[in-house]
Amino acid sequence: MTHETQDLRNISVTRGIGFTVALLVRDRLALPVADDVPALVPRVTVEALPRDEAAALAAEWRGWWERLAEAPTGRVVRPASERLAMVFDAVVDEARAWEEQMVRPSSFLSEADLPPGYVPEPIGDPDVPVVYDVELVPVGGAWHRDLGPHRLLVSVGTWEDPAAMDALLRPRIERLQSRALPIPHVAPQTWRMVVDGQVFTVKDRPHEPGSYDFHWENGPIEGYGFSIGTSTREPLSEDALRREIRGFVGGHES
Repeated sequence: MTHETQDLRNISVTRGIGFTVALLVRDRLALPVADDVPALVPRVTVEALPRDEAAALAAEWRGWWERLAEAPTGRVVRPASERLAMVFDAVVDEARAWEEQMVRPSSFLSEADLPPGYVPEPIGDPDVPVVYDVELVPVGGAWHRDLGPHRLLVSVGTWEDPAAMDALLRPRIERLQSRALPIPHVAPQTWRMVVDGQVFTVKDRPHEPGSYDFHWENGPIEGYGFSIGTSTREPLSEDALRREIRGFVGGHES
């Protein structure tokens, strides 16, 4: 049986690199925090701290995690704590390389991945655009966390389970669409930008002013990129888009 490709135009899927780095720091130092978030897999080498120091850093780590949840999708945020920042600097490249190997944000409803007898149906109404971001993290088992009405953090195991993702996404997308008015489809505006030798295709979201999706055409892995949204919902100039690209590439290479 051949299945139609799932319509995911309302859903942006990226690696949750900022969260992966934070979890690598947590697991490396064995910090007693966020027990409801599974450990990274495969498990990292532990360099445990004395109990008092670990407890103090756990509180600072929690504040870092909260900042990540408030940051734009796909961003890496350096912790404010000097001690955590030192560990961050030591592991950020390791976390990036690990995530590129372990997390591949391809469409979860490809025919090869469908369980026997599972026939997908479109999620939501494609003519009622909404913004919804899914970020993937390489933690163990089936796990997810809502970071807001438009943002979901999920484990790779959950992402690779079509029925589980359908059960997660369908009510969330339909809930958002129930609050929106149907809007005629408008094609996104597209730019091809070359910044310091790096080629990006940038598309706006016509019904979400100030929101843009960046696809890194010659990046380290197929499908790599990021998304941003302005709090003012004002459109960005091409110079501003280039600055976003430069900041993203610089963060990736640092």
